[in-house]
This record gives sequence, C-alpha cells and structure tokens, in this order.
Amino acid sequence: MMRRNWTFEYTANKLAEAAAVKKTHHEGRLKWWEEQKEKVMARIRESGIDIHQPVADLYSNKTRGCGPEITIDATMQRDLSECQGKLIEHDGKVREYAGWIQVLSANPESRLSLDNDDYLFFYGE
Repeated sequence: MMRRNWTFEYTANKLAEAAAVKKTHHEGRLKWWEEQKEKVMARIRESGIDIHQPVADLYSNKTRGCGPEITIDATMQRDLSECQGKLIEHDGKVREYAGWIQVLSANPESRLSLDNDDYLFFYGE
C-alpha cells in the first residue's frame, strides 16, 4: 500500500509541542506508578514481610536498579515487579520526549517529513 510510503511535513516547533504533550502524559503515568509501588510496598510491610531494597538503588536513580524484592507472596512480588517495570518504561519515555523537545525547540522553523511511524510517535495514542 502506498500509505506506508506517505510522508507528512511538520515544523520542528509543532513537533516539539507534540513531544511536550507526550512527555507530560508519561510524567503523569510515572507519578501514578510511583504511587502504586508505594501502595504495594505498604501492603507488603503491613503483612509483616520484609522488603529487600538493594543498596545501589539508594545511591542511584530509583528507576535504574533492579528494584526492591520480596520472596514470600508471588502475587505481591508480581505487583511490585509490574510497578518497577512501568516506572522504568515511563521514566524512559519522559527522558526520550524531553530530548526531542530540546532538539526540536533548538530548530523551530525546520520542516521535517514524518512517515506514519514518526507521526504515531509524536501524535499517536
């Protein structure tokens, strides 16, 4: 199909605006997952289970390490692992869109051709 070969022109300024919207979205998701992680950890602590937080996590970016671990209840471990994975995912997206905002804002009048994947990256749901 030809639509896979279509390109669409946008100014860098418009793409920077779209990247800012995406960044804000992922910041919100990051905050939500941080709250969920805290709730899971509180539930675990309330049940009398100890959580091991790697020492390296205390001195580095909280989304870079392997994350806290419990060893008794598989459901709680799965919930905690899901929260940690989503924190890593959304932190990465926040950083990625922040980088695009910098690049595109530095060249606001440049015209760029987007293919369908590029369009979805900036404007897709």
